[in-house]
Amino acid sequence: MGYKIYFLFVLFGFGVNVSGYSQNMAIVIKDDETKEVLIGADIVTENGIGYTTNEIGIFELNSPTFPIKLKITYIGYQDLVITFQTEKDILKELYLKPTQFALDLVTVTGTKYEQNISRSTVTVDILKPDLLRSVNANSSDDILNKVPGVQVLDGQANIRGGSGYSYGAGSRVMILIDDIPALQPDAGFPNWGDIPVENLSQIEILKGASSTLYGSAALNGIINYRSSYATSKPETRVSTSATVFLSPKDPDKKWWKDTLRYESNASFVHKQKFGKLDFIASGFYNRLRGYNQFTDENRGRVNLNLRYRFSDRLILGFNSIVNISTSNSFFLWSNPGSGVMKPLSGTVSDRKAKRFYFDPSLTYTDKYNNRHKLLLRSIIIDNTNNTNQSNNSFNNYGEYQFQKNFAKADLVLTSGIVGTWNRTNSQILGDTTYFSKSSAVYFNLDKKFGSKLTIAAGMRYEHVVHNSPINVFDPKGYKSDGQLISRLSANYQLAEYTFLRASWGQGYRFPTLTERFVTTTFGAFSIFSNPALNPEYGWSSELAIKQGFSLAGFKGFIDFSTFISEYQDMIEFTFVFEPTRIGFQPQNIGNTRISGYELGVVGQAKIFGLPINIFGGYTYINPIYKNYNTSEQVRNSVSEPQNILKYRSKHQFKMDCEAKFWKMKWGVSVQRVSHVINIDKAFESVPPISFDLFGIAQYRDINNHGYTLVDSRLGIDIGKCTVTALISNILNQEYTLRPALVEAPRNIALRLDWKIN
Repeated sequence: MGYKIYFLFVLFGFGVNVSGYSQNMAIVIKDDETKEVLIGADIVTENGIGYTTNEIGIFELNSPTFPIKLKITYIGYQDLVITFQTEKDILKELYLKPTQFALDLVTVTGTKYEQNISRSTVTVDILKPDLLRSVNANSSDDILNKVPGVQVLDGQANIRGGSGYSYGAGSRVMILIDDIPALQPDAGFPNWGDIPVENLSQIEILKGASSTLYGSAALNGIINYRSSYATSKPETRVSTSATVFLSPKDPDKKWWKDTLRYESNASFVHKQKFGKLDFIASGFYNRLRGYNQFTDENRGRVNLNLRYRFSDRLILGFNSIVNISTSNSFFLWSNPGSGVMKPLSGTVSDRKAKRFYFDPSLTYTDKYNNRHKLLLRSIIIDNTNNTNQSNNSFNNYGEYQFQKNFAKADLVLTSGIVGTWNRTNSQILGDTTYFSKSSAVYFNLDKKFGSKLTIAAGMRYEHVVHNSPINVFDPKGYKSDGQLISRLSANYQLAEYTFLRASWGQGYRFPTLTERFVTTTFGAFSIFSNPALNPEYGWSSELAIKQGFSLAGFKGFIDFSTFISEYQDMIEFTFVFEPTRIGFQPQNIGNTRISGYELGVVGQAKIFGLPINIFGGYTYINPIYKNYNTSEQVRNSVSEPQNILKYRSKHQFKMDCEAKFWKMKWGVSVQRVSHVINIDKAFESVPPISFDLFGIAQYRDINNHGYTLVDSRLGIDIGKCTVTALISNILNQEYTLRPALVEAPRNIALRLDWKIN
């Protein structure tokens, strides 16, 4: 039924515009400074006929009547109004001048088409590659902890407290690479090393439920890593850096004596156009000798992005990523004293990983300027492990997307059909083969009413199937579930730079194969499967105001939002103490609510003539169990007698400032995160003797004030080279994000960026 509805939308999109298609005149729109083509620029005639530039910046005038007056608009650029008196006056190239105001940032994640961030109906934060290079972000998750309301906890992404710590299984934040899901399907866990940070145009972080557009695992938000395009002039960048980890504040905890603990890496990216072919190649190598004992890594990654333009309407793309690594790590420290950076016996894991991405795509713009896009991704994963946790999987994703811009009605329709298929063989899943698949149909409408009001609405139906050798539900081990979800949001411009927005969206997440069937051990603990696990449901709402300003040399915007998220049948790993088994099991622990508010600021200031970029904010959350008073199991699972969800910090303040003077840049970053009140009680009081076996309770009693991180950096441009010196954790704070694993002590780094051409 869902597919029939979808195809009606497609037919409707094809049938709306029946204008002729005879004499066409092609015009390309470019950036006035860089001369790069502008994709998705809007062109409207004085008669209300609308056009949009395609993937190579071209639009075609259909049988124009002269004189013809055009108004050309593009987010982040000044409007251009031009009149052609005759056909001979038509220019083949038109140039738009960029603006410099912070509200002109562009996002695509919330709508699947480019949109001014000030007009977005949901909260979106955008990070540019200059910041990644400035802070020496060697992995794609390094930078996220600088974003207000975002925290990466031992590899698990968390937006506004929507997730805690789930032992590497199940994510409520969808990770995208170029608009395509990149979570490992069997575990629902991101591999941050797959993402080519050396070749990004920007990172977009969308906060709130986004399941209608992106499906299961987007319950809490989205992080979209968008690759850059090839440029008209060939461009080559080479980067290298070295980081040295210094001694911890307590010298007794330093386990290395005559050796150096360090991290070094090198990367390159080359972009070039060869006629109709856009070519990008990049590579990255990282070598880590970790400050924690037995936390070393060697990782190499290569990335290839190709786009071939058969015509101005038909573009074929192919992207690929190969990521190969060897590494080791441990789960629990030896003790909370001198052994805080050493592993507990039996918890060290040695891994070898091979991961391959293959992403063909096809984009076609028909003669009515409807956009058809086919997105495909195949991921091959082979992980070997010395702790009986090896796995391999083959994953396929496919999406057909149709988009029509009704220019006269100021309406954009986006619809699509999605299918995924996964085959997994894993030792933690009983060393046998499991299959999963899902299918979905969605549509989204973005409608402008006049020049001030934008309303977005969407729906999605998703159906998920697991096939397993375990015949819990039927002889074939079959379990399926389907869910219809929706969203509604609005943005209203109250004044020239004042935007009010409100949003409400439903979320849905089917448990992963790992959550349902995992059986493994780590140290003294075991994890047990729960095939009867039910899906999570939820909704998220937000009321916010974005205020742009330009005052006394400071221009930018302040964004204040209040939010509430509720989850039904939330999945948490819960400690089980029974005569036949002791350990953790994924369980539906009941209903939860997370409410709070967030204040963010982005802008540029001039102090004594020096330009300063500012990015940061404060986030407060109140995460609670709705059934805390009625569920003894919930009360017995938390470490403190307080109704607070596990592994959450209620307060986060983050700020990054960077000043430019002469050929130098100086930046300072500050993070203040409050104490995590509740963790799993079993970590602090290990059953059946209820003893602080690992010293976690003792450590948390002493270190119960949260942490403050201060980083600084100084860069200088020397011709085509930029040399940056960095010092991180200046105060040499000792802190943990999850139990029994300390984070990096004070460290210093030197980075070299060289733009060859």
